[in-house]
Amino acid sequence: MSTPRARPRATLACEMCRSRRTKCDGRKPSCSFCEDHDIICKYRDPIAPTPSKNEMDMQAIKTRLEDVFTLVSMQSLERLDPNYVIMGNSTGYNAIGNDQYPMDESIISRTWRMEFPFMTIQTPSTMCLLGLDPKLAARMVVSERTDLSSLTPPSFSGELNLQYEDAVSAFGYFYDKMQHWYPVLHQDFFGLYLEKMGNDVDPSTDLCLVLIVAAIGSVCRCSSLATAYSARPDAGYIGKALSILPCVNLEFSLRSTQCLLLLAVYYNCIGKPCQAHDYILMASCKAQALFKCHFYDDDNNAIELLRRIFWSILLIETELGYHMDMPESNIWKFDDRILLPGIHMSWEPFHSTQRYIIEQSRPLDSSALTSNDTKAYFLAAISMCRMMRRCFASVVLFNNKEVYAPIIANELANQLDKWYEHLPTSLKFIRPRNLAFAAGAQAAVTRFLEMQFYQCLISTYWPAVYSILYLDAAPDTSLVDCSRFFDAYVGLVSSIADTIKSCPHTPWNFYAR
Repeated sequence: MSTPRARPRATLACEMCRSRRTKCDGRKPSCSFCEDHDIICKYRDPIAPTPSKNEMDMQAIKTRLEDVFTLVSMQSLERLDPNYVIMGNSTGYNAIGNDQYPMDESIISRTWRMEFPFMTIQTPSTMCLLGLDPKLAARMVVSERTDLSSLTPPSFSGELNLQYEDAVSAFGYFYDKMQHWYPVLHQDFFGLYLEKMGNDVDPSTDLCLVLIVAAIGSVCRCSSLATAYSARPDAGYIGKALSILPCVNLEFSLRSTQCLLLLAVYYNCIGKPCQAHDYILMASCKAQALFKCHFYDDDNNAIELLRRIFWSILLIETELGYHMDMPESNIWKFDDRILLPGIHMSWEPFHSTQRYIIEQSRPLDSSALTSNDTKAYFLAAISMCRMMRRCFASVVLFNNKEVYAPIIANELANQLDKWYEHLPTSLKFIRPRNLAFAAGAQAAVTRFLEMQFYQCLISTYWPAVYSILYLDAAPDTSLVDCSRFFDAYVGLVSSIADTIKSCPHTPWNFYAR
């Protein structure tokens, strides 16, 4: 026979009656004894009941949704678009300033990892489905790491005969094709560029930065990657830059970090992701160290540039990590600690008085982004990257099983819709897909944002497909989301095909999808 459960005794006695060990009538706000003796009557706060399992599950969902709601910072984008109308009461993203930079960083848990469908060559199951080698990504890494022709820099005689017209033209192409993807150059850069190109001085970090920009511009000037490899217009620039690399590695500064970051961009442009990865890790370590040491606390221009460098590094490292399983720099420890770049300062790599020189050196069919569109794109790309990082939140653990949570997936999809609604009119793509895109930088970033939108959407609904395969059950809500997944996947594939043609900053990553 089971023992009857003891009934919990109600806590009625006030503090005074408890201390006297006398019976208290429990009257409120004051019991009879305290009132008769003019004593302040105080009661203990009642013990909160233990929450039920349903209440705990609901609280967990609420916490997740609140986290999702703070992912996207759109306050800056609102100020860039004159046609923007405020939607809802979003408080935006509250980052911690540099003066509050943490000594003890919060670490994002990465104990569980989804294989998302767009991570084609790194997902063995997808590769097997396509009839391809499931270890292709690892074999490609080994090939690039061990192929001497890939590792050996271009032959360089030691003396570089700089041609002013060619160098200015290379900068024009860099500005037109690359600047808007990674706006990491300071406003005085073009003056420095002209000075160094006009006078081949002693090796320095400044010269190295100038040469890397010229090398990237030379590659962008070619009609295709095959043409760039055949003609190698970048050979002299990059050969000289790599000879200065020891100076860059020794220097602890914004300039050295810019050099390492743009070397990663250069190797991404020519389809060498492993070498791009090496340099982006080095750039990440330097950028994190500059923040930790409060190196530029008293220089507002420098700290703003450092923020743009930080977020560019995060974008590049994350993109590379989608397709190859390589070490990380732990830069994601700080994504909720570093302020987003400010929009009120100029992001242009030249002063307004120098614009006429830039206009003369740019391609004839040039249509570079406006300053505001560059800022809007960059902030939108950061927001999307952060959303992608957390889109596996629609999978929860229940009874030690991974279970699809459609309510969270739908909230993630709603947040993605809000991201789309906040895009400036000039960068907003048409839904459903519209194949009529113009040429130029504005069309390129619009296509890229469209591809990222569908990439995030399939990643949100992929757990619905995964859960049906994993649990061998098909609830109605999961089936509906599976249909949404396949519709989004069609949009992703066609958007990738269009994006490849117009985005020179990371061609390898598009083909890897």
